[in-house]
Amino acid sequence: MTTSSLTGGTPELIRAMLDWKGTNVLARIGLTLPYWWSGIEKLFHPMAALAEFQATGLPPSWAMYGLLLLVQLGGSLAIITNRLAWLGAGALAVFTAMATYLAHAFWKLEGAQRFAEMNTFMEHIALISGMVFAAMFLHKIRSRQEPARHSNSGA
Repeated sequence: MTTSSLTGGTPELIRAMLDWKGTNVLARIGLTLPYWWSGIEKLFHPMAALAEFQATGLPPSWAMYGLLLLVQLGGSLAIITNRLAWLGAGALAVFTAMATYLAHAFWKLEGAQRFAEMNTFMEHIALISGMVFAAMFLHKIRSRQEPARHSNSGA
């Protein structure tokens, strides 16, 4: 295995893995996994989804249920396919922020429960940051593809 240098060069094997197109797709699938998995579960278990609303203090509402499915499944699909990825990432980030505030209010708890909820809260902040990075990265990819598309259109 060859490296450019120990002070900043990327080893060839790592560079090849990062440059492989499949890594990009697998990373998008992995980043959105908690959302599309939850969306599929909610799709097949609507009553459990409505009970989850109630547990966080929200009224069980079919309109909210539909919106939640749209955000979780649609947002994931937007990121995975890189079609309106900025919108999907933004929707998932806003959803995560709201759900985290409602479901993981560690500041209201004491002891071990407070510690556990605080850790979950921080993990969700990291997911939100991941959505920001995904939107930035996917925007750059699409920006690089756009000039090529326009030059091939004969315009």
